[in-house]
Amino acid sequence: MYQPFSALSERESFDVCVIGAGAAGITVAMTLARQGRRVLLCEGGEASFSERSQALYRGDTLGDTYLDLSSIRLRYMGGSTNHWGGVCRPLDAHDFTAKQAAPQTAWPIGRGDLDPYFEAAAALLDLEEIPPDTPVEDTGLERVYFSLGPPTRMKDKFAATLNGLETLTYCLTANLVGLSVGDGRVEAATFSDFDGQRKTMRARSFVLACGGIENARLLLWCNAQSGGRLVPDATTLGRYWMEHPHATIGQALLFEPARLGLDTDYNVYLSPTPRAMSERGILNCGLRLHRMAPEATRELIQALAAEAPGLEATLVQSADTAHGVYLRAAWEQEPRFDNAVELMEERDELGVPRSRLVWQQSALDRHTIRESLILLGEYLLEENIGRVQFADWLAVEPVELPEEGEIAGRHHMGGTRMSDDARRGIVDRDCRLFAQANMFVAGSSVFASAGHANPTLTIVQLALRLGVHIDEALELGRV
Repeated sequence: MYQPFSALSERESFDVCVIGAGAAGITVAMTLARQGRRVLLCEGGEASFSERSQALYRGDTLGDTYLDLSSIRLRYMGGSTNHWGGVCRPLDAHDFTAKQAAPQTAWPIGRGDLDPYFEAAAALLDLEEIPPDTPVEDTGLERVYFSLGPPTRMKDKFAATLNGLETLTYCLTANLVGLSVGDGRVEAATFSDFDGQRKTMRARSFVLACGGIENARLLLWCNAQSGGRLVPDATTLGRYWMEHPHATIGQALLFEPARLGLDTDYNVYLSPTPRAMSERGILNCGLRLHRMAPEATRELIQALAAEAPGLEATLVQSADTAHGVYLRAAWEQEPRFDNAVELMEERDELGVPRSRLVWQQSALDRHTIRESLILLGEYLLEENIGRVQFADWLAVEPVELPEEGEIAGRHHMGGTRMSDDARRGIVDRDCRLFAQANMFVAGSSVFASAGHANPTLTIVQLALRLGVHIDEALELGRV
């Protein structure tokens, strides 16, 4: 049920306090409340968009051209699911392993640890059925599939559920400003509304679920306030931050579009196989082929005929069946220590230091996108079933990344990465802070690597898994 922030009683105690009501926070809260756990769900924003809440996301960026921090996430009930496009698929099994080009991509868990939560996550997100990936014959590519259905707005879908769960209390304008740290336990969380009223709430366990930038920002701040007792080894706190770079990478003419499924489908998605990634020294990449309109295809045929007279016979033969395609991509970014969420000296209206995001794409990131497109181009050329035209920025080396266009997917990952070693991560395989028996982190900030898939499904799978773990830990008195 909903309770105004002003009505919260500091004398009341809960089994779990969940901080943040986006995809991860709502999932964890509902999972635990359905098990009869007394849950307090605290959302810093309001019921809908407001300038005063969104202003807390203002910050700075350093490095490669990136997007404005206050515009790429939403700070109200439902979080960034309020502008999610609905595109969804799980991470590949090989995304959890150490890739040859970057061994730090390994997670301490495998996809098998998340597979039991796939059906529940798919139902929660209203996903369409995702067909199995299929190899493209005679190439190092495979055709991959996404759920492309309408997006689920967590706020709208679960409003009645949140109000109807007897053991769940949720409130708005409850902004985390501090954590009280005892002897290996978080004892309480302090929240502030926009009028400066503060409440200190107690619970047996706490879950931080504020997103792929805010989780790191708030832990950095709370750790500083605690004198380093919250995260004693903070070497990687805020580090290994990742995005999915996005760009239009060129176009292609397919003489035999059926070879890639583009005779019947208007959009086809490809990615390199694990073997191709190993042989070419690249990370994962999603190539997105979008079929052109007939007029655009005819223009492309004319341009190719002028540039390559030797293809005239092939072009004549395939003129009625050929399809032009626009080529876009989203690719995996190398997990690097230098990419980080940091604290600025400037503070927001609640007294919390603002975020500074340091984001730089590496030589491996550039190599990944160029080699992935070369892989497609070589296949079309060797089979004589098409030709690829690289975007100007990608046609030469060193690759100079575009400063306009999509830039990135607004997928914020890392910063509180999962590890089996406190020296190399912030949470363990159960998403628990290493030094705190009862403090957990939910969301994509725990990702150890990014793959190329949109992260929402994996976020929800992890949140369902975390809810089950906390319920069991509460039952056994471990938190």
